Amino acid sequence: MEIWQQIFAQKIEQMKPGDRWTRKMDYNLQSNDLDPGWKQFLQRHAFARFQCSQCWHTWQSAQVNILFHMHLDRKQRQGQVKMRIFRQECKKCLVPELEPPEFSQENIERVLENLVLKISGKCYRDAINPKAEAKIIVEDQTMGPHDSAHCEACRSGICYMQQEAPAPASTFFRPAFLFPRVPPDHQEGSDAETGRSDAETGSRSGWRSSCDWRRCCCYSSCLVIFLAVPIFVLLYFKAK
Repeated sequence: MEIWQQIFAQKIEQMKPGDRWTRKMDYNLQSNDLDPGWKQFLQRHAFARFQCSQCWHTWQSAQVNILFHMHLDRKQRQGQVKMRIFRQECKKCLVPELEPPEFSQENIERVLENLVLKISGKCYRDAINPKAEAKIIVEDQTMGPHDSAHCEACRSGICYMQQEAPAPASTFFRPAFLFPRVPPDHQEGSDAETGRSDAETGSRSGWRSSCDWRRCCCYSSCLVIFLAVPIFVLLYFKAK
């Protein structure tokens, strides 16, 4: 991790000459668990490579997360940065270990550029351009979806990769006068959820059946009356 310290010291010196900043790793760092006066920055979508320490299997990921907590003592002109790089497990080992990622120097510089930018805005309250954030370089193509089961960041609840819920299937149009307003399956589910007894559910089903029968009788009567009136008028005038 010496390369991280060297690059960080250079970039913070360029931004705020004379201020002293220290950086250390902390694998117990938790997202949004901040002491008073501390600020947070989460670098998402970093690209890195991994190697299993047991079977030597290698893989790469463009979904590596790096968490930073930072604090500035303005009077002493001293700042602190706590850093946690989230690890991943080998999916080929039966009892895998969390392996640390390996970053290229170019991506380390870009991550630390973003960190210094956040320190400038959050700790020194300088005006910053959100578009100035450096983009991480994806150095090689990654295969397949993100393996959440072996991702430490996913277990901590901070990984950005989430599956979208499937869109609901479209339903066809049904005239309201031909079908009851509440589908039987839905009503049965509601009865089960509210804890109604079988007798209550049966009585409700019987009531719905009775209503459907009365509705059909009503429609039939209206149809008979509608047809009977013109027939009656026709026969009346024919008789004259």
